[in-house]
Amino acid sequence: MTPVTSTTTRLNHHHPLASEQPKEEKFLSFTQREEEEKEEDKEAGDDDDIDYDREKTSKNIISYCSSPRTVALDHFRDDRLLQSARLLRKICDSLVSSEEEEEELKDTKEKEVKEEKEKLVKYVLEKAKQSESFIEMLREDAEKDSSWETQKSFSFGGRDQTKIYYKTMENDTKLILRVDQAIKREMLVPVLATLNESQLYASWLPSWTMPKLKFSRTEKLDQRGRCSQLLLVTVECPWPFSTREVVLDALAFDDIDESGVVAVLLNSCDCEDDERVPAIDHKFGQCTRVDFHGGFLFRAIPSEGEAWKKAREKHEDEMIVSFIFNIDPKISYVPVSVIQFITRTVIGTLWGMFMKIASKVKNGEMKEHAEAIQSKRLVLYDWVDERVKSMFARIF
Repeated sequence: MTPVTSTTTRLNHHHPLASEQPKEEKFLSFTQREEEEKEEDKEAGDDDDIDYDREKTSKNIISYCSSPRTVALDHFRDDRLLQSARLLRKICDSLVSSEEEEEELKDTKEKEVKEEKEKLVKYVLEKAKQSESFIEMLREDAEKDSSWETQKSFSFGGRDQTKIYYKTMENDTKLILRVDQAIKREMLVPVLATLNESQLYASWLPSWTMPKLKFSRTEKLDQRGRCSQLLLVTVECPWPFSTREVVLDALAFDDIDESGVVAVLLNSCDCEDDERVPAIDHKFGQCTRVDFHGGFLFRAIPSEGEAWKKAREKHEDEMIVSFIFNIDPKISYVPVSVIQFITRTVIGTLWGMFMKIASKVKNGEMKEHAEAIQSKRLVLYDWVDERVKSMFARIF
């Protein structure tokens, strides 16, 4: 079995317009729609009086006649969420800079902007704001923040490499958890692949019998773009909880060219938020949907400071994988014993298993993962390799 390496790696991202796993025919139809949109913008002169630098995407060079908004949305479709949002914000600034220009753009919108495109712009700006917030939080040194409780690592690496933190809010009914993991650069692609292949989660996620905690269902409801997904996760919980369920909108993107990072934004959603979300299935008993917000951040280890000195010098690690989330389990009281079980046992075990599987993926020991990666090589993992290579060139 061929090991997965990260000598050249790219990250995959998602957009809300494409609705299925990317196949070559899907890309053809989607590209055709993009060209039609560009032609509409060209004819209407949408925002073309604003002078912006045209930038090269990974697919092609946007033609000079493309509007800034079209360029921005192309960035998003190429999994560059923050780059897209930066350009869209410039457009917004220009719209209010002059009454005459603002009126002209309003007229243009009345003639040629479709509702779908407006929704996409709103979606990009909303998700970018959420992403910037959690990235800023993860860049902060948790060791210097007294609000975090530090939890010992249980299963992967040592305290030099794995740092787990937690805190509770609102009378201990909401839990916030953070994990920082130092890794070698060649582990980045296997970690990304393990995270992306959600259909294989059930093959490695652990469970507990006392107290009972089991991931009884992990299902990918939809695939958008290269790697953004809609996931349904059902967990059988210990007393006094009934079964809990969450539908996660996972939006992956890279900001390599600007800040040298790759990230995945995670937000729960429900039927009223997204038509793809199914109603709760109670055939196996009472089930409650919970709120979940967080994400993953992949970046270089800071060269300064003592927090990661041993990871850099002793273990020769070069990158940090950070994961943060807050969860509202929808219950008025959470027993201290349950909080301790989650923070002291569940998170450490889950994270350790995740990193162990990623290590096996790297060494070619996970047959199903190897087959999944190979089957998506042309539409996904070749691109991942290319983007990661660009990331390494920038940060190292």
